[in-house]
Amino acid sequence: MRNTKRFVTQPDSNWEADLTLRVRAGDERAFEEIFFYYYKHLHAIALKFLKDPELAEDAVQDIFLKLWDNRLALNETYSLKGFLSISMRNHVLNVIRNNHAEIWESLSNRLDTDYTNEETAADDYQWREYGEIVERGLTQLSPQKQHIFRLKVFQGLDNAEVARQLSISINTVKFQFSQATKFMKSYLGKHADIEGMLPVLLFLLLNEL
Repeated sequence: MRNTKRFVTQPDSNWEADLTLRVRAGDERAFEEIFFYYYKHLHAIALKFLKDPELAEDAVQDIFLKLWDNRLALNETYSLKGFLSISMRNHVLNVIRNNHAEIWESLSNRLDTDYTNEETAADDYQWREYGEIVERGLTQLSPQKQHIFRLKVFQGLDNAEVARQLSISINTVKFQFSQATKFMKSYLGKHADIEGMLPVLLFLLLNEL
């Protein structure tokens, strides 16, 4: 199902409703038509947040598998595109929550790679700037808050693991991390392009508790 160049009918509400009914009835051809038409849209959403082509591809595949597995619950009166878009955003948030250290490492690796493509190089330069902004913000935190933030966000440790490593209580980890994330959210909001920093902000939002 990777050939996304296949031609499909231009969708409208009736087209979506018809396909939804057919998929709910187990029509695999209708499912393929949905896949071919909405693949690029969903992949773009995933890539925007995850910044990793492989993770984005996996996310799209997961969404369509869930769509098929839960086809009996589909409602033809709802916008199929809207339903898939919301499903993708929710799925991406879960991916980031469960893999934030790996995603951050992927972003960091991009900054250490040489590119010849001008467009990719420009994007890489922008991310390098974002990384520098994050680092400048972190240097304004106390050493302990900065250490806790790095362990949780960059290395993916949970509160108990951070507490053991630093020989402090879990409550101290929670409080210090909450203070650090509040500061970083405010700092990034003042010093960086919000859309471009969205993946970083999501790391903060999803790890505040």
